[in-house]
Amino acid sequence: MKDLEELRRRLAEIRIVLRLDEGYPEEIVGELLEAGRAAGLNPERRAEGYALAPSRLAAALGLPHLRIGLLDSLLMIWVRAPHSLDDLLCEVAGLSAEKLYEMILSGARRMAEVLRRYFEEDDVLQITLPKS
Repeated sequence: MKDLEELRRRLAEIRIVLRLDEGYPEEIVGELLEAGRAAGLNPERRAEGYALAPSRLAAALGLPHLRIGLLDSLLMIWVRAPHSLDDLLCEVAGLSAEKLYEMILSGARRMAEVLRRYFEEDDVLQITLPKS
């Protein structure tokens, strides 16, 4: 098992930012949500976009989860509350801290692949993911 502090640090590294022009492909958001589902994360609507967590319980416990934010001309993906990764809370939610980490990282990687199909990584698309 990886060190909990290291997993928290890696979660905090996850950041994807896309500058959108008018007329961006509308199906992108649906594909991002499907990428999250494929990693075991369930999307729920939020004011700024979506939260993707393994369950409502995990989100209610304040465990880390992916967020997709759509603000003006930006699409942002990040981990909400990366430093709240906790063995006991994960156990209450029915998973291990390492499993939750892997689900979030898998979801972020899948989302990055979706965006790479539409955009080049440059000043329009910036992706930061931990190595493992």
